[in-house]
Amino acid sequence: MERTDLVVPADAIARLRIPPLAITDGAADPEWVEVPLSRWWFLTRRPSQRLPLDARSARSVRRATRLAPWSLPVALVSLIGWWLAYHANLTRAGLLAAMAAFFSVHLLGLVRDHGLPKHLPYRTRFGELRIPGVPAAVAQQWLARNPEVTATGEPAPRPHSRRFYIGWSTGLLAASIGIAATMANNGREDDILLWMLVPALFTAGIVAALRIPSPRSAGRVRTWPPVNVDRRVP
Repeated sequence: MERTDLVVPADAIARLRIPPLAITDGAADPEWVEVPLSRWWFLTRRPSQRLPLDARSARSVRRATRLAPWSLPVALVSLIGWWLAYHANLTRAGLLAAMAAFFSVHLLGLVRDHGLPKHLPYRTRFGELRIPGVPAAVAQQWLARNPEVTATGEPAPRPHSRRFYIGWSTGLLAASIGIAATMANNGREDDILLWMLVPALFTAGIVAALRIPSPRSAGRVRTWPPVNVDRRVP
């Protein structure tokens, strides 16, 4: 199935005329769901957009929305469990309980994300609504009903600016090298957690560096399809 991304300008979101076709698979009998647009699912107050989804995706989004507020508390419980398992002198039962607490965040993530669409709509840093992976036939309906909406085959822009990724990659790499050099020359035995921090910071710095967008890609949009689109409302 041919797919494309829809881009809705920020000032056009409130007056969208959304066709009754699922943005996930084009189903003609969709369920309308408030889909969170924030990448931070644990936030209790987050922007959302009412969109048509197929039945399976709708159930998954509703379940993820219900479980999302528990993400932060469970992450804290997981961190406490990891700390107790590493530092405290626990009995066998206590150690099993601590490990169960540690893995609780992974279990919650598996349950929360099961069945979610591969790509969910989100707001870009410019305030636009981007709906990725929309079937071509559904995209045509959106374009016909909403003159301000565009479709693009270009990769989605990074959520942050080029300067953001350059700054973070430089800072993380410098921090990892600085911590490693300090521990190697301070003449004492350092906690293993500090040594674990070095590769974590270095890896995060490399990931940030790989996400730096090229100067030419900033603001580049290629509309889809490359021929004239019939925007008459069917």
